[in-house]
Amino acid sequence: MLSILLTSAFLVACNSEKSGDTAATSVRLHAEGTAIVDAEGQPIVLRGAALGGWLFHENWITGVDYPAHGRLHVLGVARGLQAEVDAALQVAGPNEKGDPEWLDAFAAELSTTTDAVTIEALLADFALYPPIVDDSDLPLRRVLENRFGVEGRDGVLDAFESGWITEDDVRWIADQGFNVVRVPMGWRALTSQSDFESPSDLAWNEAAFSRLDDLLRWCADVGIWAVLDIQEAPGGQNEYNGETSTLYEDPAMQDLTVALWEKLSRRYREHDEVAAYSLLAEPMSAPSADARDALYDRIVKAIRAVGDDHLLVIHDGFRGMPTLPDPAALGWEGVVYSTHLFEWSAESEEDYEGLASFYATLFASTQEQQGVPYYIGSFSTFVDADWAYRGAADLVEMFEDNAWSWTVWTYKRIDDPIDAALWGTSTSWGVRGRLVSDFDRPDLYLDDEETLLRKMAAYETVTLDPNADLVEALFPRRR
Repeated sequence: MLSILLTSAFLVACNSEKSGDTAATSVRLHAEGTAIVDAEGQPIVLRGAALGGWLFHENWITGVDYPAHGRLHVLGVARGLQAEVDAALQVAGPNEKGDPEWLDAFAAELSTTTDAVTIEALLADFALYPPIVDDSDLPLRRVLENRFGVEGRDGVLDAFESGWITEDDVRWIADQGFNVVRVPMGWRALTSQSDFESPSDLAWNEAAFSRLDDLLRWCADVGIWAVLDIQEAPGGQNEYNGETSTLYEDPAMQDLTVALWEKLSRRYREHDEVAAYSLLAEPMSAPSADARDALYDRIVKAIRAVGDDHLLVIHDGFRGMPTLPDPAALGWEGVVYSTHLFEWSAESEEDYEGLASFYATLFASTQEQQGVPYYIGSFSTFVDADWAYRGAADLVEMFEDNAWSWTVWTYKRIDDPIDAALWGTSTSWGVRGRLVSDFDRPDLYLDDEETLLRKMAAYETVTLDPNADLVEALFPRRR
């Protein structure tokens, strides 16, 4: 099982200061006005973490394969040029995608220590392995399918999924005082398609549903809820995978998206440990608010038609919470309105304080008009610095003052050990992100299938210590 290295003092502190609103496994949540409430009408604030990288793969989170600078480091090691390549990378700086201008700058720096023929050969090798970065679910699946076929692809990914999130993880999350996990899922994870762009139907991947069943059982066992979240629907509600979104212009993709939710609803409508369904995370590709809401309306009505009364999370697509519709005008009941807050421009705690004040005023006014609960489905601070953690605490205080539910992005993230070695970098992205064990990194291009299966399964034993500063920021009222 996933090793958990915590000091006793930290563990005792977290267990003795648990947040309230611990779930009972038999409690179905519903909405009353602007509050999420339990069966007795008692208000519940959901406080949790998102299971990023699990059923929608993002290798900047998981450390599967390499960004451009990491691949060059690996190739440098293989060619006996580690010192020269690393020195050039330190000057050129990190680059995930291997942009041409950056490659030119890297090659120019490397030329101060290495001859042109060797550099040309190194870059030719690099071109054989296009970086798989960022929201890497689609390119990762393509590489695996091209190498091992559909069955091999799904076997490798199932090995990863079995190790990345385990029962120990869910128990740890509950022990800290979180009472919910958000579960981002891509449609490809739930199916066994080989036509990645325009499927004609959805052939279900029962192994993935079994993983999801296990997760919900673990949640029920420890008394927390789960929010089931579609991170990418057929056709794509955003373009994070580098493909043009077709969801809002293609009726066939809309039909498949509705069918996906009908499948999920029929399977989980009796599960009280499911707090809510998040219907479409970050639908940025909707051409208008009306188009966004029209598809939401189809999904809402399809779920209600099968007798499912779970809360339904409606995301604003970053158009702003005031753009979300009057739910009564559409006949929506049991909906929760949501956005994600990622403050890339914040450079000080004062910046965060100003943002928290702005959001508190805007959202409170809008929520009163809409009359629904609010849920900040993703937020984080990015910089591993005291001021950033204080800023995150300011955001959480704002959520708590307004009784808005929240989940931090993300539960686990492996800070890249190559980045740490080259530039000494660290981030605050993961609630657990401090790598303290060996990490045998999967290489999607060069590892054979047996090796990949072994390395993916080994995620279960990768030890990630908690980021104590972030945990403290998420529960500032403990202090």
